[in-house]
Amino acid sequence: MATLPGADSGHYPEDLELTRSSASGSPSWYCTATSERTPVRKRLEKLFPAVWHMCDANAHMFATIVALDSNASKQFVPLQRLVDAEQLGKHPHVHRAGSCFYGQLTNIGRHSMAALGARLREIYIQRLKFLPDVYDGDAVSIRSTDYARTQESVQQLVAGGLYPADKRNDDFVLKIRTRDPVTDNLFPNPNCYRLRQLAKESKKEVNEICKDKFASLTDRLKKHVDSVSLDSHPSANGILDTLVAARAHGFDLPEDIDDQVLRDLEDVVVLEWFHGAMHNDEYRRLGMGRLVGEIRDRIEDKVSGKDDTRKLHVYSGHDTTVGPLLISLGAFDKRWPPFSSAVIFELFKQKGGDGGWFKKTDKHFVRVRYNDKLLQLPGCAQKGEHYEGDATLCTLEAFQKIVKDQVPENWTEECRYRA
Repeated sequence: MATLPGADSGHYPEDLELTRSSASGSPSWYCTATSERTPVRKRLEKLFPAVWHMCDANAHMFATIVALDSNASKQFVPLQRLVDAEQLGKHPHVHRAGSCFYGQLTNIGRHSMAALGARLREIYIQRLKFLPDVYDGDAVSIRSTDYARTQESVQQLVAGGLYPADKRNDDFVLKIRTRDPVTDNLFPNPNCYRLRQLAKESKKEVNEICKDKFASLTDRLKKHVDSVSLDSHPSANGILDTLVAARAHGFDLPEDIDDQVLRDLEDVVVLEWFHGAMHNDEYRRLGMGRLVGEIRDRIEDKVSGKDDTRKLHVYSGHDTTVGPLLISLGAFDKRWPPFSSAVIFELFKQKGGDGGWFKKTDKHFVRVRYNDKLLQLPGCAQKGEHYEGDATLCTLEAFQKIVKDQVPENWTEECRYRA
């Protein structure tokens, strides 16, 4: 799990007031990556069980039943999701209620997201008095990718920690927006043909860069897999995904899979997924540029007065959301984002400033937090580009310059196939 933001961390000058927070994996804007989960498919079965019994939510669900009679009220029927495992030459084995499907948020993952929500409550409600004490649907906007684990993650974050049961009214409804996966901007969307072209080129480069490391990993992991590469079965990414998930859930790893093996696997997988974004402006723009642009637009709408009600925008995405987003800001540490990672954008207004759209925009400041860190963005490091005495507070103008070239003018057109 990622290190939680410190409740007392962050310098909040007395002459600045928080006007919005957003998270993309919190308040003014907030972005999260999904929390602890099972591996996305069955791998390394000699080391770990194929089915993990760590998903109690599967035993305590309900289904909404609509009656044929349109005048009848809806029924809420108790439901259990059961893992039905096929066995060669035998009858399928139905695992007990509470067993996990692949890629599912686990009990630990749910607890981690609730803990993150509780920490955000400490910071933005109890300490800063920024968000309302009781949930207000007009103040909070939530969007998630169309995956069960990202939607369940944000449910735990908001209803499990940020606004627990005693801070929600009886008519509380948690509204989560999703978009068509074909055009969703919360991850580098493979439906962009040009992005797929660039990804293939990047993969060739990574294969060449990592050939010696692949040979070394293949030798060190020969007891467990036949080979290690981007295309092996399981792939380097699949091996790392399974090992990291297993360790997060208390499984012991073999002695020969030590921290150095895990770090070498991580270095390879970071390059596989993020090399293109780190070294190619077009790749970066087509991959995460639209989300960067959406966050920028929400900031500008708040400054101009177009959006006066929303105080928090929550985006629930993936580790492949967090990494490219940090790359776009020039703040990526070349480490794979841990489970429950959060990128938080805070918008401040200088008290007593006019705040007019065509006035002095440097009276607004933007700060980005990543887990427990306050980021110093390279694009606002110079004098005059940040609040005096705190380089983590970028002037609005400097922040706009940072993201200007990261946003595509016409994503659909730029995504067309190029010969």
